[in-house]
Amino acid sequence: METLKTLVWTDKLTMYNAKLDYQHQTLFKYINEIIEVELITPRSKQFAEILSKITDYGLEHFKEEERLMLDLGFPQDLLQDHVQQHRDYIYQVAMFNTRFYLPNSSNPADVISFLRDWWYKHILRSDMRFSQYLRKQLSS
Repeated sequence: METLKTLVWTDKLTMYNAKLDYQHQTLFKYINEIIEVELITPRSKQFAEILSKITDYGLEHFKEEERLMLDLGFPQDLLQDHVQQHRDYIYQVAMFNTRFYLPNSSNPADVISFLRDWWYKHILRSDMRFSQYLRKQLSS
């Protein structure tokens, strides 16, 4: 089995919002828990529990982030795109969860790869757009 790389928090991921940065770091920690599980096997109870924790915490984070975007008047087209990205993520993770106990279950390495890649890309692209807007609004 290939060794999966853990997520590493760096300054380039910082949004300069303590609450959102903390939530992102917590999500990284949860994803790393899955990666660090000694035996990642389909249908393992430990994997399912951590994936559920990631799903629940991700939903909390999205709610907070979207509320902040609305409160600060983030441009509607960018907000709609951002919310759609969140919905697409939720759908994909829900599909992983749904298939978890089926005979053709999701491959844990694929789940981890999706989570790792999605969060890095989402923070570095979409969230950074909001971060720039956020800093501009707070400095005005």
